[in-house]
Amino acid sequence: MSLSDNADPKGASSTPHAGPAAPAPQQGQARRRRALTWVFATLAVVVTVAAAGGLVWQISAVASPRTGTFTPPEAYPPADPAPVLAGSDAAAPLPDLESVLPDLLADSRLNGSLSASFADALTGEVLFQQEATTPLAPASSMKVVTAVAAFEHLGAEFRIPTTVVEGPTDDSVVLVAGGDPTLTVDGKGYYTDYAEGASLTDLADLVLEARGGTAPTTVYLDTSVFTDSVNATGVTMAELDTSTAPMAPIMVDGGRTDNTQKYSPHHADPAMVAAQEFADLLGATAVEAGTAEAGAAELAVVHSAPMSALADSFILTSDNLLADAVALQTALAVEGEMTWAAMSTVHLATLEGFSADPAGLVFHDGSGLSPDNRMTAKAFTQMLLGAAGSHASSVFESLPVAGYSGTLDDRFGTAEEGEGVVRAKTGTLTQPTGVISLTGTLTTANGRQVIFSLISNGHTTGESAVETAMDEITTAVSQCGC
Repeated sequence: MSLSDNADPKGASSTPHAGPAAPAPQQGQARRRRALTWVFATLAVVVTVAAAGGLVWQISAVASPRTGTFTPPEAYPPADPAPVLAGSDAAAPLPDLESVLPDLLADSRLNGSLSASFADALTGEVLFQQEATTPLAPASSMKVVTAVAAFEHLGAEFRIPTTVVEGPTDDSVVLVAGGDPTLTVDGKGYYTDYAEGASLTDLADLVLEARGGTAPTTVYLDTSVFTDSVNATGVTMAELDTSTAPMAPIMVDGGRTDNTQKYSPHHADPAMVAAQEFADLLGATAVEAGTAEAGAAELAVVHSAPMSALADSFILTSDNLLADAVALQTALAVEGEMTWAAMSTVHLATLEGFSADPAGLVFHDGSGLSPDNRMTAKAFTQMLLGAAGSHASSVFESLPVAGYSGTLDDRFGTAEEGEGVVRAKTGTLTQPTGVISLTGTLTTANGRQVIFSLISNGHTTGESAVETAMDEITTAVSQCGC
């Protein structure tokens, strides 16, 4: 029967004719539905087979372009992929690290002072320690302290505000800096890979809307929230142009002159550069320093990415400026002032709150860039053990994964068994040399999760040699069936 046999309702008639009698209207409709269903099903099969045939032909053509025949892979089915971030097993046995770590830590590449601490994540039991209470410069492992404090006191959803309020005259507004260094001109910039910055363009549009479309003549910049030096103790002025920026409570693209480069040179006065960018977008002709009047009406506000994204950014990429900005933001929330001293107070109190021993600890910044910071491997593991059962547990999600992400994406080449199993924050100081650290967590071959910290100071074997030694040590522990 052809598709057109009963396609047209007008073809149905009660007039007698040669051949079978015409179907009743309801029977005809049912028959037409069955016919259409059969045709569409047939077409679907044809299309599916054709698509599948095309896919097979493409694979075959690549495998054997001359004949078009399919060449199966040498090994089928393929081997199971290596585990990545395998879950821990509470029933797994505790590893006997006392039997393996002394020899591993006697590696000649680790010829300086080495502070080491390994603890069971589930029970907190110390599995091994060596000079664990010796205060050493931690380098960028300090960023883990900053993230833990921020998550504990601010929360993962906290966002840094940047506000505009009415100015002292009708033709002025005040840009009130809130501590956000991740602002961008249009929502695109260096930070968008991990933490998209708030847009100055959006802020300007909101201000113009609030003012009925009238642009102010003057933008006053209020930076009174930050009342300290532009550099932390131990951080040189030269490093403010390379490894970080002069600290200020408002910046565009982290104060970088080139927002596509992590280590771009920085503006000498990033806050004023940000204010000028905002004034240009707003259509204002003058920018001056000033302070918002108490009770001034708010015209607009924009917010940074949430703290969870900011922590991901400064831990994964080891961004010094952003880590310091977050540390100062935490200080503002807890101590009421955005100063390096207040930051130190908050970090020490946070560690004590997690039962970490504060003896000998010194915090000058939140990034670890200052060589005058002091931390111990034991304090790191105690802090992470406490964080695991608190609001700060989000820090574990931010840690780089060996061989896969962040500053560990190109590590563990000589210890590939640790890839996807070790998750940790790296630390390196080039000035002075001889400062390397690795702090985080790993899962043993039996499924036991271990929290660890390794800090080396004063070694003379070179950065890459010490990093490789630490990669191999943590990998050996992760593969240990001891």
